[in-house]
Amino acid sequence: MDKEKLFKIIENAPEESGVYLFKDKNKNPIYIGKAVNIKNRLKNHLNQIKLDIKEERIFSESSFIDWIITSSEYEAFILENELIKQYKPKYNVRLKSGSGYPMLVITNEEYPTVKISRKYGEIEGEYFGPFLSMRNAKAMKELIHKLFKLRTCENMPTKPTLCFDYHLGLCSGPCAFKISKNEYKSDVKTAKNFLSGNVKTAIFDLYERLEDYTKKMMFEKAAIIRDQIKAIENVVKKQEIVGFDIKEADIFYFTGKSVILVIIRGHKIVGKEELEITTYFLDEDFEISVISDYYNKGNFIPENIIINKDFEGILFLKQWLSRKSSKNISISTQIDKQIEEFLKRNLNITTDNLKDIFKKVFNFDLPERIECFDISTLAGQFTVGSCVVWKDGKMDKKEYRRFKIKTVEGIDDYASLEEVLRRRFSKYKQMENPPKLVLIDGGLGQLSIGIKVKKELNLDFLRIFSIAKKEEILYTEDGKSIKLFDYQPLLMLFTKLRDEAHRFALSYNRKLREKEGLKSVLDEIKGIGKKRKEVLYRTYKTIDNILKADEDELLKLGIPFNVAQQIKKYFDK
Repeated sequence: MDKEKLFKIIENAPEESGVYLFKDKNKNPIYIGKAVNIKNRLKNHLNQIKLDIKEERIFSESSFIDWIITSSEYEAFILENELIKQYKPKYNVRLKSGSGYPMLVITNEEYPTVKISRKYGEIEGEYFGPFLSMRNAKAMKELIHKLFKLRTCENMPTKPTLCFDYHLGLCSGPCAFKISKNEYKSDVKTAKNFLSGNVKTAIFDLYERLEDYTKKMMFEKAAIIRDQIKAIENVVKKQEIVGFDIKEADIFYFTGKSVILVIIRGHKIVGKEELEITTYFLDEDFEISVISDYYNKGNFIPENIIINKDFEGILFLKQWLSRKSSKNISISTQIDKQIEEFLKRNLNITTDNLKDIFKKVFNFDLPERIECFDISTLAGQFTVGSCVVWKDGKMDKKEYRRFKIKTVEGIDDYASLEEVLRRRFSKYKQMENPPKLVLIDGGLGQLSIGIKVKKELNLDFLRIFSIAKKEEILYTEDGKSIKLFDYQPLLMLFTKLRDEAHRFALSYNRKLREKEGLKSVLDEIKGIGKKRKEVLYRTYKTIDNILKADEDELLKLGIPFNVAQQIKKYFDK
């Protein structure tokens, strides 16, 4: 998008609540957002271009910015959700699964049956689930037919017909009057109790019917009920029953870029899964985007939603879910102790668990503060260092530090790292609570640099670790090599630190490159004069984009073959 045109559009934007749409040259939305003040939000997007690759891509691919003014912030929330659902913009957060999780439906018919649906409300009836896989849903459907003998036909036959499933014991034959309407209704009621998790109620209902049939000396029917009771009891024995005070809830556990979904039905946990996000970019309203997209796919909305963090827009989310489900939805940010214990056992993400494993592996307590370092360079230019800080269980961005390398020329990661560590470590003796542990992105070579600087500055209280990429091996100064994949809480902690240090260093490196400008870099490549430099600058804007370009693209711009080779050779080194 042309910058002057862009500034004019934003300057003319309304200072009211509403929805704004970035559109490509074909006027298709590529990003949709909401705002209390549209003009201020668009200015914020503009200010982030140099810091965030997502913003850079959105603006570079946009030819138009449009907006829709609403009467309130809540109306903007509703409209944004509907537009995202309709257009599926490439830069808004979306869940990977193309449809909702399968659910079982006991239909609203004279003689109900059980069906599978991926979209809540598309079949008239009572919904149960969801099941995290179609295989589990089909298995439960077969079990319902086997236990309660609900008819298996898609539509009730108009003429009495005993199907093969009747002879297999999967259907009670209501179409051929092999069971009375009241008895069939009792089977349906018990099946619903069973699917709701009210197993005790289901068995109690069956025992009442068993006693009634026995008194009436209807021993054949009594035998069927007895078999149903035994089958249900066997199913229950195989399940891990975790009793919660809450009957039904969906729990969304946000940890970094990951989202864990835990499903409670019938007072017990029936499933857990990590939700996969399609886009590499995080939306401004990431939590709302994930939750609303999950329920927009037709998944069942329980009366209780539990989230492990507070965020703006919870009230709007509650109103939207209540309207969508016709229920009074409760949203809580407090996780029950029992559920927390389940997460601790199954997800390995609690601080207490991390402390225990850290002490066990390293034989000293988890420090309150850990600092992590990384170096970023491009062909020996714009070399920078980063220091990110983990404190009291979370990243503390106010404590982050960045370093522009002053004493090293060319490509020398070790010398650059040594400069950064020496400058940072020299501050430790002046700090009231200096870090007791430092993590360096790299292998044994980087570890040795850290140990060298530590000894020179006599920092006896400090421990040095380094982390190698891909294999995710942690090296310690006392000679240990820890395979982090064997310790999930440690893997989550140290890779989070490493990735954040890398991101922070890269963002500073990019900022310096943009400040220096693409034109000055092109001056160093033979065969590029003023005109060719201008063509490359207008086409690619940034060094990153030239890095991605192949020789064929350069040739199409009129760049001679030998000069195109020089460009690729320069950046490849």
